[in-house]
Amino acid sequence: MEYSTILLWFSLVWACFHFLTCARFTSKLPPGPFPLPVLGNLLELGKKPHHSLAELAKSYGPLMTIKLGSVTTIVVSSANMAKEVLQKHDQALSARTIPDSMRVFNHNEASVVWLSSTPLWRNLRKIFATQLVSTQRLNDSERIRLSKVKDLMDHIRDSSRSRRVINIGQIVFSTTLNVISNTMFSMDLAHLDSDTAREFKAVVWGVMEVIGRPNLANYFPLLRPLDPQGVRRCTSIYFGKLYKLFDTIIDERLQSKEEGGANDLLATLLQHTEENGFKLTHVEIRALLVVCIVSSSIFIANCYFP
Repeated sequence: MEYSTILLWFSLVWACFHFLTCARFTSKLPPGPFPLPVLGNLLELGKKPHHSLAELAKSYGPLMTIKLGSVTTIVVSSANMAKEVLQKHDQALSARTIPDSMRVFNHNEASVVWLSSTPLWRNLRKIFATQLVSTQRLNDSERIRLSKVKDLMDHIRDSSRSRRVINIGQIVFSTTLNVISNTMFSMDLAHLDSDTAREFKAVVWGVMEVIGRPNLANYFPLLRPLDPQGVRRCTSIYFGKLYKLFDTIIDERLQSKEEGGANDLLATLLQHTEENGFKLTHVEIRALLVVCIVSSSIFIANCYFP
């Protein structure tokens, strides 16, 4: 009897302490809907989270707190508040929440997309801006674009003469993909209307699907080792295919020792050394190539029917 009484009192004291601690912590956070035990506010998001968050913002303001499982999330829903967060307090709030699917192969530790504001991130961002999307790089690739468009027109003309069925979305995807791959590697990744193009497109769509899929491991970090929905496992398969492809291309370029003669992104990355002695590693080059080719391919794939 005494043991039960002691246990009851201990549980009561612990509950009170936990309540007071949480109350003191949450009092510093913006207002928001009351979270349910364990689930938090997940059920309130519904099938269209952006609509649900817009409705909640009408009640709780442009800066509100919601609980996504066990993860406390601050939602910004107005232009003025976004300016406050992204311009005036960008350094303090620059760290991004990393989805569990992006932790495969430690991709988050070398990717310009997921790194926090560190010297490595600044150097990678500078390379991305000056070597991939710069005006000079776009001007240098004009000859490649004209050549690949000519190949596309020749393919359509030949198919028309032989009365072959043409999948316009597929061959345009392949053409644009080859423009990007020639700018990056000086080689075609896929022939027009080929199995290789379809396979690569399937990988890109697979990456899009797993990144956008709701994942319980993101809301309940304790579930990360279990990967209950298999999201990380699927991501590992898709990223494994991309890494194998890029590792082969990088190794062949290094073995040929002709990277100095090529005028592409890979040659620039392999030769790159900053004034402060910063040099890109194989892993960082591979991660940067993945970001470039996947982001570009996702944009292309969204322009056409799968």
